[in-house]
Amino acid sequence: MGEVAKPDYLSLVNQGGSGFNVSELVTAIVASEIEPKRAIQTSKQETTENAISGIGFLNSQVAVTQKNFNTIAGDTFFTMSSTNSSGVEITATDESKLEPGNRTIENVTLAKKMVFELGGFANLTDTFTASLTVDFGSWTEAAGTYTFTDADASTSTSLSFTGQTVGEVVGLINELGDIEAQIVDTTGEGTNYSIILTSDDTGFENGFRILSDGTGDAAQDARWETPADPAAHSADNTFSQLSSNASFDLDGVSVTRKKNIITDLIEGASIELKSDFTDAATVGISRSESAVRQTVEDVIFSLNEFKAEIDRLTFIDIEGDENGPLALDPATITIKSDFKRLAVEPLRGYGEDLIYFSQLGIKTDSNGDYYLDEVTFEKTLSNNPEYFNALKDDNISTNSASVSVTKSQYTRIDAGTYTVTKVGDDYMFGDEDLLQLPYDGGSQFTTMAYPGLVIRSAAENPADFDVYVGKSFANKIDEMMTSILDLESSLSSANESYKNMSADIEERLTALEEREELITTRYTTQFGDMEKSMTQFNSTKSLLENFIEAWKKQKN
Repeated sequence: MGEVAKPDYLSLVNQGGSGFNVSELVTAIVASEIEPKRAIQTSKQETTENAISGIGFLNSQVAVTQKNFNTIAGDTFFTMSSTNSSGVEITATDESKLEPGNRTIENVTLAKKMVFELGGFANLTDTFTASLTVDFGSWTEAAGTYTFTDADASTSTSLSFTGQTVGEVVGLINELGDIEAQIVDTTGEGTNYSIILTSDDTGFENGFRILSDGTGDAAQDARWETPADPAAHSADNTFSQLSSNASFDLDGVSVTRKKNIITDLIEGASIELKSDFTDAATVGISRSESAVRQTVEDVIFSLNEFKAEIDRLTFIDIEGDENGPLALDPATITIKSDFKRLAVEPLRGYGEDLIYFSQLGIKTDSNGDYYLDEVTFEKTLSNNPEYFNALKDDNISTNSASVSVTKSQYTRIDAGTYTVTKVGDDYMFGDEDLLQLPYDGGSQFTTMAYPGLVIRSAAENPADFDVYVGKSFANKIDEMMTSILDLESSLSSANESYKNMSADIEERLTALEEREELITTRYTTQFGDMEKSMTQFNSTKSLLENFIEAWKKQKN
């Protein structure tokens, strides 16, 4: 009868222990518990860090875009010229109010400050005492005799001193605030000095008169006086130049002004008189098509640059897993939407008409990218060139030739059209009350609702009119970019949230590492104990095998 094969159970027990690679076994068991959790947290960490990095890229682009539009806000569309640049110059002060054209200026006499010399001081160490009054007004001269007209006879400024040196008296005069005094060594030898007194401002009524107040020593006071008849005066005091207004002919019309820089004759421009001359000079204002085109192209470039970056950051890969770092970030999605809407909304407050980007030739293609439509650009530049000012210049104006309006740089008022109407005896600015006060034969209006807004009318009670308040596209972009970079913005809050999330994930990963070490130690200990048991078992197996082999030999 054949023998039935039986498994050799003892042979199934490995020699010298379990036979397993305990280190690899422990690593595999630990990994099966830790690695899935670590993978989830690592993936979250990568996404979070990418979002933080994406916000950094976005903030950087915001700063670049803001800088670009601040530069655009300073662009100039007009060229200013003068055929006599040494005699007169013209510069733009508000391009939104400029109109191309030429003006003729001739027969120019500059406005002057009053200059008076107190001469004949032998040294600077002598001391003086005087009791004087100083008045401000105008001087006229006829046959060597000077006549003074006080601008305000009810007030005088006191100038009194006792035992003061020439330099100390000069200091006291300078402290008056409306006269500048300086010491001049007339010969350069230190033996003859003059004090030169100069009024602070040009203009016929900005002269000064110094007289004794009648309470001191008349002889000592006389040393500092501005006498009506210098030739008969005891001191060496002389009129060097009388204060006077500027005078000139503008397009044949005689004009006078107190200063040599005149801002109220050509709207949006300043005229500076630089020297006396009689021959006609032409100052010109011309619009530069190349400058307007360059600004439009700069706007398009900056818009596309910002759009490309925010599109990259918010890209959603519908076919794969290559989303942009801010693809699902609500704050960034809102910024993207606001940015797109900003270029679609019309620009208000530049007259009765709304101004759209499409009218300026700035359009979008099928991808949403901006480009210049040459035909529309040329048409608007020809028919409504003032529209382009809305890209860079704020506006504050009225539809009435007899009404002007200004506002402080700190006045906050929404862009749009505001109608000024008379209701009963009062005036309203839209829905806000206006305060009316007399002004230069007409009226001045202000309102508590918009501090810094001032409306002036040549008529005491003007008919209804509109006030236009326009905010340029460059200004709107600047405000948007400023709000994005603000520490309290939704993007800044999102950035803080991502940083907190990253720190939380880092803590979880650290906790996983600690857990990994803990269970690695535990399993290593457990398998170590098992190895000891298996080693003992294998020793018993060897003993039994030897016993059986010996028994077989005895049987045979």
